[in-house]
Amino acid sequence: MHARGARAGPTYTAPMLRSPLAALMFCALGVAACAVEPPPPLRVLVKLAQPETDPAVIARTVERVAATPVSYLAATSPHWHALALRCADAAACDEALRRLRADTATFAAVQRDERRRSPAP
Repeated sequence: MHARGARAGPTYTAPMLRSPLAALMFCALGVAACAVEPPPPLRVLVKLAQPETDPAVIARTVERVAATPVSYLAATSPHWHALALRCADAAACDEALRRLRADTATFAAVQRDERRRSPAP
């Protein structure tokens, strides 16, 4: 039996109901987690100075020069390839593009992929 004035119900929830500071902390953590989400990958088209068809070789080359993680997407020819740069922020992507464009011995052309893409079904 419960003593007069005692709360009926599970006792394990009592501390949670009385701690607005803990609730505020969990809300702040949720907002902070959203704030550090990286930007979407920057899609680029590169034209190689020498033709290459091995996606792994192309991705490693672009990653080495750009100094940022890269995902190989597709080839339109042995010279032209689409890749995604996974930069920390917009400034890092701009710097990666600058490095790629500066390496004219490897890349005949480097440009942002501005082609329209239809949404995935």
